[in-house]
Amino acid sequence: MERIFAAACLIAVIACGSAPNHTVTAIPGHRDIIPTAEIDGYRTPGMTAYDLIAHLRPEYLRNRGINSFRQATAGTATVFLNGSAYGDIELLKSLDAGLVTQVQYLSASDATTRFGTDYTAGAILVSTR
Repeated sequence: MERIFAAACLIAVIACGSAPNHTVTAIPGHRDIIPTAEIDGYRTPGMTAYDLIAHLRPEYLRNRGINSFRQATAGTATVFLNGSAYGDIELLKSLDAGLVTQVQYLSASDATTRFGTDYTAGAILVSTR
């Protein structure tokens, strides 16, 4: 009887022990930011900011569907250039990639917190030289 009790205690102790750590090592950098070093590694002459983002982080440009009762149109992120509202994503096609130093994506919750309720599809912050 003592052996059964000891075996049960041993199993309980082993079962309650800490599990091995299976965390995935993060990729250097941050998925919500395209830093200058990454931009410089891909940028080519004649490329637009849209092309740059489409290659490096295409998820920034995707359509997020209808996301508001007030706006019946499909939602795409709004572009901010050097801190000022610039317009919709299509305007990135007129911006030379050679001027871009950093691109950051803000989720819908971050964009509405920072800029107001009109940015329910998120925001793309573009910094230039």
